[in-house]
Amino acid sequence: MEKFELQAEVREVSEKLSQIRANKQVPWVVYGHHQEPINLKVDASTLLRTFRKAGESHIIVLEIGKKKINVLIHDFQKAPVTWEFTHIDFYAITAWEKVHTKIHLEFVWESEAKKLWAIIEEHTKEIEVKCLSEDLVDSFKVDISLLKDFGDTIKVSDLKIDSKKYDVLTNENDLVAHAYKPAVNVIEEDVPVAAATEETPAETK
Repeated sequence: MEKFELQAEVREVSEKLSQIRANKQVPWVVYGHHQEPINLKVDASTLLRTFRKAGESHIIVLEIGKKKINVLIHDFQKAPVTWEFTHIDFYAITAWEKVHTKIHLEFVWESEAKKLWAIIEEHTKEIEVKCLSEDLVDSFKVDISLLKDFGDTIKVSDLKIDSKKYDVLTNENDLVAHAYKPAVNVIEEDVPVAAATEETPAETK
């Protein structure tokens, strides 16, 4: 798996978060079971470029001066309007420790149900797992050729994920993909009211 590098600066306790953000930087912290918390700051645009490539399942090599730490993005906050990062947490990992992360799902192959004009809906985009850092992958593949007819589904339990390497934390009954029949709109035509054919009996004196 590809690793990404990110340079950071140590953040002084006396520095105000508002001033850091005004300087187009993002305050953040790195911590772990074997890593004392370190308050850091990083250029906002550099962080955004790295995040777009690395996501939450790629190892990022933090460069803090001459020190390098392997981390995963653990949590982050964004501004509600601009969606710019306002804070981010990194978790320092070690080779012998299992990490808790999310791995993207990649939908592959062709569904027979789609040839019947079924609509294939993707319900789950990522799977939550615990695994060793050496077992991190870009994605898990979802074989949608299992969807052969209307109503067929793929659940988390149907994914071929190696249970020896990965502890799957997402509910095994969660729906991953579903082939359903599109609704048919029936348009009723206006039927003209038939003209009366019966003759009114002639009045008698």
